[in-house]
Parts: sequence; C-alpha cells; structure tokens
Amino acid sequence: MFIPKSFVKSLKHQEESLGGEFSLLCWNVAKLTLKSSYKEFIESLIKNHNFDLLLLQEVKKSLSIELDIYDYSYILSPNIETKKHVFGVMSAFKSSCEDEFALLSKKRELRCATHKVSLITYHKLKEDQILLVVNLHAINFVHNSDFKNELDYLYESISEHKGAMIVAGDFNTWNLMRVQFLNEFTHNLSLKKVEFSNEKHLKKIFTNSIDYIFYRDLDVTYSEVIDSKKISDHNPIIAKFSTL
Repeated sequence: MFIPKSFVKSLKHQEESLGGEFSLLCWNVAKLTLKSSYKEFIESLIKNHNFDLLLLQEVKKSLSIELDIYDYSYILSPNIETKKHVFGVMSAFKSSCEDEFALLSKKRELRCATHKVSLITYHKLKEDQILLVVNLHAINFVHNSDFKNELDYLYESISEHKGAMIVAGDFNTWNLMRVQFLNEFTHNLSLKKVEFSNEKHLKKIFTNSIDYIFYRDLDVTYSEVIDSKKISDHNPIIAKFSTL
C-alpha cells in the first residue's frame, strides 16, 4: 500500500448549479461498492430521493473498471492504493465543481499504518453563491490529541471560506473527548448539526454517534436515517437544504 498521487474524477455538469434547494446523502459504505447488494440498494435510494450530492466514505474502486455513478459527476480521493484497487472518499454531484482539494491526514492509523482523507469541493448555489462541502472520514486508532490535531488541520484549510458550508461524514467520535473536540471544531465554524427524528438508526459506538451532517447559512427542510443494516454497518443519513 502507498499514498495515492491523484484524484479519480469525471466532471460533466460544469454548467449546472445546485440552485436554491438540494438534497444530500452521506454514507460510509464499508468497502461494499463492488457488491451487487450495495449497487441495488443505493440505486433505489437515488431513484426515490433524487439526491443532488452523494458523500460516500470507504469507497472501493477497481483500477481496471471505469466508475458509473448513475449520471453523476464525481471525485474519488483515495487514501489507500493497491495493485488492483483504490479506497477513499467519493463526492458525487449533478452540479459544477468550481474547485477541489484533498487533505491526507498527517498521522497514520496505528493498526494499518494508513492515512485518512478529507475531500473538499466547491459548488455553485443560486446567485453566484458558493457552497463548500467537506466529505470526511476522520482518523481512528490514534491518540485523542492526534484526532484534535487533524481537526485543527482541516479547520485551518477551510476557515477562510465565507458563506454556506457542509461538513459531513464518519467522524469516528467514539469517545467523549473526541465528541468534545468535534463540538469545538463545529462551534468555531458556526456549524449546526442536522437532527434526525429516527436517531436510533444512527451508527453509534459506546452510545456516541459517529456519522454527522453539519451545516451553516442554509435551512434544513428534511432529514432521515435509512435503515440499511443488511448492507453496511453504517446507515445512510440524508438531508434536504434550502438557501437563505
């Protein structure tokens, strides 16, 4: 395994904007993206909800096969690459991507000696507003202080953005210290947490949720956790937003 050197991407909606209303799916797919059960399930979700943004973590892609993401543009930012596959976070969208960059964690996870990655993309809203979107898979199996340092690194990279922002993904906040660091991070960015009426379906470790959607300068018009335990050990979380 080695550090990947480039994005895997296809941009074909560069003339489109998200507009004044849009929907989002966030899901840690647990490396199941090549399985038929996953493909059938996410296809049904997309058909039922017509998402504008897909934020997926632990995506597995074969190097020999082109991605087909249901007519979405996409960017896959790997954190692991082998001879046959890349693994990482993927953001897919039906709007322009004005810019993108990835942050590979400075620390490696102790168990596998691998990095984690965050993907930052910028998308047009209405009236030339720009939405910053972070698709994050936070580092695990490191000291709490290292977890905080990685959040600080992300904060330094996005804090200058003015306007609407979404930060979503698998935050690996399985202990109270990590939850506290995340609360400080979101407070400093003026981010709010999307609340779910069916929160019981959220992935939790030691009673702590680890999957979140945070936002600012937007209104939430709908949110839901989808029960998919037969597919992944994480459940998809969805939200619909409108601009202010």
